[in-house]
Amino acid sequence: MRDASGSGSRIGGQMQLTILSAEILKSQIGAKVDISISCNISELPNYHCNLILTQKNQDLGPIGFLQFDSKRPLASAVISLKEDDFKDISELLKTSPPRSASIFLYTEVYDEDSIISRSMSGEATTVDINDLSWRYPLI
Repeated sequence: MRDASGSGSRIGGQMQLTILSAEILKSQIGAKVDISISCNISELPNYHCNLILTQKNQDLGPIGFLQFDSKRPLASAVISLKEDDFKDISELLKTSPPRSASIFLYTEVYDEDSIISRSMSGEATTVDINDLSWRYPLI
């Protein structure tokens, strides 16, 4: 995650993803692992999201993007995390929480109604992701 101490570092939209399941992905021998997370989007109740977390330093610009499918209520996201942040979330996901955990995406400003109407008309929509945080229940 980026340093959120600066003023205005999270100006834009926020999207809450409720984690349903997670998997470790390895594309080939010698490659770094990725994490695939299946989520529901709280702000868009009928939408499902597949989130891929990768290990990559991303110092400039957005850390990822969220693309809404043009034919069905599905979003796909790819986010690049620094190694320490990737390791933190990877360790948490190895245990089952007592209730659903959440990931919060801090995005550019978006309009929920526009996403839905564009998706219904066959247009894909993409939203930049600038930061993320998570809430993981312990007890």
